[in-house]
Amino acid sequence: MFRMSQMLKIAAVAGVLVTTITSAQAQSTGVTSEEAMAAFKAVRAYALKDGSDVSMTVVDRDGQIVLMLRGNTAAPHNLGLSLRKATTANRFKMRSIDWRDRTKAGSPQADERNTPGAIPLGGGVPIMVGNEVIGAVGVSGTKGGQEGDTACAQAGADAAAALVKRLQAQARN
Repeated sequence: MFRMSQMLKIAAVAGVLVTTITSAQAQSTGVTSEEAMAAFKAVRAYALKDGSDVSMTVVDRDGQIVLMLRGNTAAPHNLGLSLRKATTANRFKMRSIDWRDRTKAGSPQADERNTPGAIPLGGGVPIMVGNEVIGAVGVSGTKGGQEGDTACAQAGADAAAALVKRLQAQARN
């Protein structure tokens, strides 16, 4: 009887631990398709105001593509650039334009430019929830060049992060 009681206690503790771990993972997931769509809508709104037809990519924290979209009239290379910009922002946990500046020739970080899939161009922005990067948005093809691509991607990253925060608040209530 004593042994059975202890086994039940151990099982209960294990159940609580599994539930706690599952809850933590649910609150700390990478970008979902819904969040990627929120990013897309914000990027599209920015691009319409800019008068451009951009290509964009959203990746999750592991660098996996969640959403990739080629603009109807975008240049053929823009889709690949959007992926590399998102990859750069996600991998280095900073805007790709800032990484570009940080890794200039002669800087201590210059060799980072040899990282496969990375590109030293503006247009990639990490999706931040608190201090955590849950993915990134990459944009290519605005009329504003790298600065415009960065601003457009920032709009998308902000929209995705805002949706995550709203969903987290709803889950707490």
